[in-house]
Amino acid sequence: MGKTRLESLSEEQRDKLDMFAKLLTEHNERLNLTRIIEPEEIKTRHFEDSLAPLEMLREYQQNTDRLPALVDIGSGGGFPALVLAAVLPDWHIVSIEATGKKADFQQIVVEELQLMNAEVISDRAEEISREPEYRETFDFALNRAVGTVSLVAEITGGLVRRGGYFLSYKGPKVDDELKTGVKTLKIMGFDAPEQISYETSDEEAGDLRLVRAKKIKKTPDKYPREFKYIKKKHLGM
Repeated sequence: MGKTRLESLSEEQRDKLDMFAKLLTEHNERLNLTRIIEPEEIKTRHFEDSLAPLEMLREYQQNTDRLPALVDIGSGGGFPALVLAAVLPDWHIVSIEATGKKADFQQIVVEELQLMNAEVISDRAEEISREPEYRETFDFALNRAVGTVSLVAEITGGLVRRGGYFLSYKGPKVDDELKTGVKTLKIMGFDAPEQISYETSDEEAGDLRLVRAKKIKKTPDKYPREFKYIKKKHLGM
């Protein structure tokens, strides 16, 4: 493998991520943010993995004449939202995290790293999706280690503007998820998804993929449903 995504960052950006790793280690024992606490693993399995769509996002930015916006749901300790915020200063990045203690930690990271472009919301994404302030306003809606494609497509679909993208970090089991996920994405207004393979320097990471789908139609007003209904029966089933 050539230069990793981390190695391609500026010194200032790497310094911010080093500070992020330090904060994660300091607060993890009390808050139980992650099981990954070794410095090298934090870099490869959290930071480098979070940066998988970096080139894609930069290319998108070059082809738009306005400030692009990204939302990440269920970001836990801030992955990928705050990692991307540290390296994409010209993006407005919103992290939605329902667990209060994790959202509080993210706010500490935002303040310590001076991430002026980042916003942390402690709420459920399906609730935020119904609010006019956020409805169909984002260029990208990301999710990483949150749930199946079908589940996260319904939760995030209403947040994406037409012409924007659903983007999910996945592994080899995604083929099974897409059996229902494709149908859910279509109901939510997206085109057929594509899979983009990516690598990190973690040799044990396995088959990593980004599932990307473009928003081509408005999401019906009745979606997303309440979470208890989303969880009980996925739309694509």
